[in-house]
Amino acid sequence: MSRLRVLVLMGGPSTEHDVSVVSGTGVVRAMNPERYNIHPVLIDKDGTWHWSARELSPYQKDNFSVNYFRSLEGTAACTKKSPALSELPAADIAFLALHGKWGEDGHIQALLENWGIPYTGCGLLASALAMDKIKSKEIYRANGIPTPPYRVIWKHDFTGDTLVSVADELGFPLVIKDPLGGSSIGIGIAKNLDEAGKIAQDLFKDSNRLLCEKFIAGGEASCGYIEGEKPLPPTEMRMTTREYFDFEAKYNGECQEVTPAEFPAELTARIQELAKNAHFALGGAGYSRTDVRIAKDGQIYAIETNTLPGMTPTSILPAQAACNGITYSQLIDMIIDKSLAIKR
Repeated sequence: MSRLRVLVLMGGPSTEHDVSVVSGTGVVRAMNPERYNIHPVLIDKDGTWHWSARELSPYQKDNFSVNYFRSLEGTAACTKKSPALSELPAADIAFLALHGKWGEDGHIQALLENWGIPYTGCGLLASALAMDKIKSKEIYRANGIPTPPYRVIWKHDFTGDTLVSVADELGFPLVIKDPLGGSSIGIGIAKNLDEAGKIAQDLFKDSNRLLCEKFIAGGEASCGYIEGEKPLPPTEMRMTTREYFDFEAKYNGECQEVTPAEFPAELTARIQELAKNAHFALGGAGYSRTDVRIAKDGQIYAIETNTLPGMTPTSILPAQAACNGITYSQLIDMIIDKSLAIKR
């Protein structure tokens, strides 16, 4: 049987570039060379693509790191900004280890669809909707999925009275977000109007609109969903030194991720159902992961859905899959197989 030709895309121009490289590295190392012809592709922050015309050897695969691209020489080294399809290695599918803007917001999905290359994860529209936290909340509400009360504020008509009105409606603490921020980057929690004003002014430097959301006191969890598979157990985020699950908590060890979460069975089932409903409400395909807040009264709220959740060996989705007896390598096979069956 011929091997599948797989492009593993990693990096990208978003603030999550480095995390994406770790995801891509883990995926490459875990892929079975007897099943796959592997071509890793690094996309720099400036949009330059790096790849090799040759497939990885088993040794290169097992020891793969970002240094691989620096070691390429001669005709094996391919570097170009905005390459044409004909310049890339022929591929049966692209494994997207990208995160954040450009990789998770529909841009790369649109490019691959134009090229006729199947890819892993959700499609163009679902990716764009899920990346936009305002649009995704509108869809949650329209489909009866609970999400914290919110207001949208705009840079062009922002005044000192804007946040007074928002605070009167939503109260403090007040969560303020860049609606297109990823990995909990571009988010702040204000305890008063002065803090809210400073956070808003800072976030308006990179966005024309902001999402103001009522802070739900309680706990936080995240739950993956894989179509056609046994429900995954949620992960509880136990904060150590921070109030909420932000970038530092995720990647600097300031949060303990407990998988499976030690929740009552009834709460676990509700979180799993919410993750499934959020996935399909957004038009998801294959797999996704939804973050939730758990209020002190037990009510759960959808915060956001990740259409390309982290895929490092220690990421939440692989940890949840492991609880169901699915190894990291098997999860990669499963994602590829399910993605090849999707009709875009």
